[in-house]
Amino acid sequence: MLCALSLDLYFSERANDGSLSTGQTPENVSNLEGSLLGALKLITLIGLVVISFGPSYSYTLLNLLYGRRYSDGEATAVLRFYCVYIIFLAMNGTSEAFLHSVANESQLKQSNNMLLLFSAIYTVLNVAFIKSAGAVGLIAANSVSILQ
Repeated sequence: MLCALSLDLYFSERANDGSLSTGQTPENVSNLEGSLLGALKLITLIGLVVISFGPSYSYTLLNLLYGRRYSDGEATAVLRFYCVYIIFLAMNGTSEAFLHSVANESQLKQSNNMLLLFSAIYTVLNVAFIKSAGAVGLIAANSVSILQ
């Protein structure tokens, strides 16, 4: 949340008037594009580190912190999928921060209308995935919802 807020402030300062569609010079648009791509690349690198080590060591971490009670159950599988889910959360937060800092009012209204539609799809996915896969299904439904 704090990272998304700081990126939102950063992108807002770069966008000057808060709108990419009006009055932006090609140089300013190029700077904004470079900033977004740089942020997404950094998030991807950090996420790949988490994806590389997180699933492999989730059992060991749960066993050290909570004992066999949690490490032998579903918690290990959920933590493994959550390690992958983190990269989706980071990408979503960065792209939303960019959208909210550079879009004009009508573009934000259109985005909010689309979010309403995606919320309905998200609810259906949650019910279906939780029934079929339990807690892991919840993480999968959230990941699919973010991709929309």
